Amino acid sequence: MTVYRITRFTSPDVDKAVTMAEEAREEVAAAGADIIDIAMDDDGNGVVVAKYPDSATMEAATAVAMGVFGKMIAEGAIDGDSIDIWTGNVAVSI
Repeated sequence: MTVYRITRFTSPDVDKAVTMAEEAREEVAAAGADIIDIAMDDDGNGVVVAKYPDSATMEAATAVAMGVFGKMIAEGAIDGDSIDIWTGNVAVSI
């Protein structure tokens, strides 16, 4: 069953966050997500929408996601205290 992981965060340096996300593209792509989109507003608020084919694939990708976010936090691209994660199964597609 398709599952989503939605991660909200704030970034004090949006350009740096975008650059670091682009640099992690291959590593993240290899983790098995169907899609990963990052949306940002003009105030540094961001959301990562990751769609996985099933819960097992999402759980296996957790270490990769934590590593990428950890590096972004360590380098000041993301505020670590702002991270809020939600997951859910697709109930209906329209």
